[in-house]
Amino acid sequence: MPEPTVELDRIDWSSLIDSYGRPAVEVPHLLRSVWSADPQVRRSAYEQLIGRLVHQGSSCPAALAAVPFLIDLVADSQAPDRFAACQVLTAVAIGDETGWLTDSPDPVAMRREVARTAVLSVAELERERAAWAAAGRTEHERRMRAIAVAGDDVEARRAEAQQELAAYDAVRVGVPVYAAALQSPFLAVRLYAAHLLAWFPEEREIAVPALTRLIVEEQKPVVAATACLSASLCASPDDRLLIDALTARRTDGDRMVCSAAVIGLARVVSHPDRGLIEDLYESLLDNAEPEPLLPFQDGDLSAMAAFAARHLGGDSAQDRVDVIAKRLEARRDRDPLTQVRALLEAAFPSGPIPDGTAFEVLTPWQHRAVLALWQSRALDGGPMVSMTLGRFNLPTTKNELRVWCGLPR
Repeated sequence: MPEPTVELDRIDWSSLIDSYGRPAVEVPHLLRSVWSADPQVRRSAYEQLIGRLVHQGSSCPAALAAVPFLIDLVADSQAPDRFAACQVLTAVAIGDETGWLTDSPDPVAMRREVARTAVLSVAELERERAAWAAAGRTEHERRMRAIAVAGDDVEARRAEAQQELAAYDAVRVGVPVYAAALQSPFLAVRLYAAHLLAWFPEEREIAVPALTRLIVEEQKPVVAATACLSASLCASPDDRLLIDALTARRTDGDRMVCSAAVIGLARVVSHPDRGLIEDLYESLLDNAEPEPLLPFQDGDLSAMAAFAARHLGGDSAQDRVDVIAKRLEARRDRDPLTQVRALLEAAFPSGPIPDGTAFEVLTPWQHRAVLALWQSRALDGGPMVSMTLGRFNLPTTKNELRVWCGLPR
């Protein structure tokens, strides 16, 4: 398609606000510049577009107007730097991916919540926030929530949620285009189109089959690994074709692809077996170096494994605790902080225990986790380990833990 000059001129950009809170008059110039014959001009334009359309993870009104032009660019097989358009669209749709990986938000629930709060008064919104602050499980959590609520502007929070959902839905429209882009001969286009598809579970009927084909057919490890992770993030549980594709890649000769397949399987399989759980924690605890070019978490497969581990159901808790406890007991503690965090997240999936909880009322696998910490050298790992214990409202020193557990000196 030609440079979209006429269409851009039909929009009153001065009436739209960019991420700096200013009229978005620079945005159409940047959208024209991404078609430049000069690659440096295109690169600069894309970098500025992200800054103009997204700020601290939130998109602005101008982003909604810019999205259709970026989708059209991805759709044009002759357009330059289609991969960069995918990167901007990802930023507009979800902002910081870490929040999505941590919280696994449900777009349907987000839409329902935006509709619900739209009709509430400011006083009602403030009462809800106060009730949320008071519902913290521990004194520390209640205090932190109270601080957060004290600085709240509930109207601004509601408007931001509405804007973010509108931006997400605008980018969602292009899912068929992103799926088609997986067939591009250019590695970067396949890579970033695959990454973009990860965030639209409502469009899984389009996204997952396309990503599954890419998992099966892709020769470039970084693209295959990205497809494994993306498909698992938007797929339905126990998708048979996807499980078969991931299982085949689990024995891939490339370590990155193998790890990504394991992480993907851990997300898709409803009841992972002990071997898969062991492989997942191997990926979490033994992937030390980032993988160049992998879009997720700046290539940190350990982080992706950690997010997948948190996604596992409660019926895997005993296996998860046992796998990590055995590592600790075997002194495989190259990174004790990561192991402690993984162990406590497995043993205490609901977060911090209530104030005054006695050791005796914990579950057997929670006992197993706490005693493994006691017996290992992990508690000598410094202040960050103590802070991690505190996050779960557990004793933070070895002596306090001994007294709480009723262990002899």
